Amino acid sequence: MLYKDPSGRKGCGFMDGSPVLTPTRIERTPEGRRIRFAEGKRELRQIGDIFCANSETAGLVREAINEKLERDRAAANAFKVVSAAVSSRLRYCFIHVTVASVATGATETLSFTLEAPGYDVQRDGQAEFGRFVDALGLTEIDDSDLLVGRTATFEGAGESRIFRRWPA
Repeated sequence: MLYKDPSGRKGCGFMDGSPVLTPTRIERTPEGRRIRFAEGKRELRQIGDIFCANSETAGLVREAINEKLERDRAAANAFKVVSAAVSSRLRYCFIHVTVASVATGATETLSFTLEAPGYDVQRDGQAEFGRFVDALGLTEIDDSDLLVGRTATFEGAGESRIFRRWPA
């Protein structure tokens, strides 16, 4: 149970008041690694740390967390890049990215203008593609195949679409 003690600090303890076992160090042994625990007073913990009494409880907690992440993913318009291709027409260069909804599997093709005779069109297209690439967790891209398999989310629709990272 996470709680705030009287001084306002976050803490961790069991509802029955028994002490929390806290990991103190990791040791290497011939069989692998061993975690040493210490029984102490209610220790300060990070929110998000989960310690379960046994593997059955841990399995139930993991299942519940995975179900919540799936619901969050569906609600967040999560998508996965399934293909990407570059094309040229006249003095324009485009990248066409096909994405599939994680929730439904429905596909959609997004097109970004990478090169254009007009500076404003090129700048806007490159900026939008940059936001898309950033949402996929990349800082730069040399090959369109690097996009395939990555996930992200979006808000809005059409030209007002905003891409966001999805920590799937």
